[in-house]
Amino acid sequence: MSFGIGSKLDSVMARIRQATAERAAAAQSVKEPLPDAPDAKPLNPAEGRYLDSFEEERAKKMGLTSLVVPPAPGTDAAASAIPTNEATQAQKEQGWNAPQTTVAQTSKKGCAEATLTYLEQSSAEEAAPLTQQEAREKVRNKADTIASGVSDQVDVNLDDGATPAEMGAMLGTMGIKVTNGFDECNTDALSRALKHGQMALAMVDSNALLNSTLAEDEQLPETGELHWLTIDGVNPGLSNSTDDDLYRVRDPINGAYWVPASDLKKSIEQAQAQHGSGGVMTVQKDGTAKTDEQRQALARSNLERTQPLGKGNGGASRRMSVGESS
Repeated sequence: MSFGIGSKLDSVMARIRQATAERAAAAQSVKEPLPDAPDAKPLNPAEGRYLDSFEEERAKKMGLTSLVVPPAPGTDAAASAIPTNEATQAQKEQGWNAPQTTVAQTSKKGCAEATLTYLEQSSAEEAAPLTQQEAREKVRNKADTIASGVSDQVDVNLDDGATPAEMGAMLGTMGIKVTNGFDECNTDALSRALKHGQMALAMVDSNALLNSTLAEDEQLPETGELHWLTIDGVNPGLSNSTDDDLYRVRDPINGAYWVPASDLKKSIEQAQAQHGSGGVMTVQKDGTAKTDEQRQALARSNLERTQPLGKGNGGASRRMSVGESS
């Protein structure tokens, strides 16, 4: 009997160690710098990703210098600290082929174009993966020749950002279906969609999301701008509630990082409160939309599902460092 209890206790403690490591990693906002990031450190071979130079300093200020529970015997502490993305396998089964590198925006209002470029790369069916430049050019061509079937409902111009309707129309021309749209962060629907192989786009307040990674004395007091990003990962929390989940975002300004559900909620709430727009839309590849007519129809149906996010224009300014405001 005592042996059985001991085994169960060891199992519970192992789960706690794993969860604690994952939460600590997310709290430190380990990020993948964009290609032109001036403060990128060399690759950490244990984690297989780049680290921002401001990570350690921020972690110290937030009291996150070490993990509370030591790693379990026989485990790799550095590797286990990275949250496990429970959406990866399902997304592959649904035809997504997401690149490892986040697409950086190339202009002050380019977050929408960058987000669409990442999804164009992820959904491409070419034999050879598309480069970022090839995917970006395809997105720009589609924006310039938006299907006539939706031009009477939405005028797409990615040069100054994009409204939810513009994003929905563009996604339709890319053969991507908007499955749901919310004016809040509905964590039940979001986590379920990701685990079933979908991806998501979020329209947030740029400063509210950035503040979630900063120490209290570094946070920006002013309202940011509406900003588009991709959500491509989910990691369940310790409880049965999806409000405890972690989400991996692909941010055209700051790169890829994990955020708690509570921080994502706050950034969307601030977007709605300050800009009258914001929310999340879940998306999936639509393998049946092959012809121009079929994609026009898909674009029209997408417009209906983007309405809850409002009519605001997402195009946050490009930030060269974490300390600058939008």
